[in-house]
Amino acid sequence: MADENKGPQGEGAASQKTKKINRMTADEIKKKIGDLESANQTKSVYFKHLLQRKNEMEKPAAS
Repeated sequence: MADENKGPQGEGAASQKTKKINRMTADEIKKKIGDLESANQTKSVYFKHLLQRKNEMEKPAAS
């Protein structure tokens, strides 16, 4: 598991693969949701987390 992040090739791919949902922009989240829907992976936990984060971002901030 630790080996997949080592090496010059693994660093770029791993950073793209493991980007935190909290750090994604709304556009990135929409793109990922679309990608997962087209791949028919709407029952995955990752997809559910993306939807949850999207809903959190759409809610107005309470003062």
